[in-house]
Amino acid sequence: MGPVSKEHEGQIIREDNRRLVAIPDEFFLEGDKIIIRQERDGTITVHPAEREARDAMAARFNPFTEWENGIWPKTVPPFD
Repeated sequence: MGPVSKEHEGQIIREDNRRLVAIPDEFFLEGDKIIIRQERDGTITVHPAEREARDAMAARFNPFTEWENGIWPKTVPPFD
């Protein structure tokens, strides 16, 4: 079983001139820096900024990787 889309309803926290959104623990995101992109329709996406983090995400969410019981793997297979 491959990756399955997830959805979570959260809150926007306003602090000074910033809006903060907490990413729940059940969502996996590698790295320390992110890229935030907003489309014309208002959709906002978040991606890892570092190459190593993107590679780790690609390895973990490889559609050809089998997941036990549909659960995200704890360890990441080597990325070739």
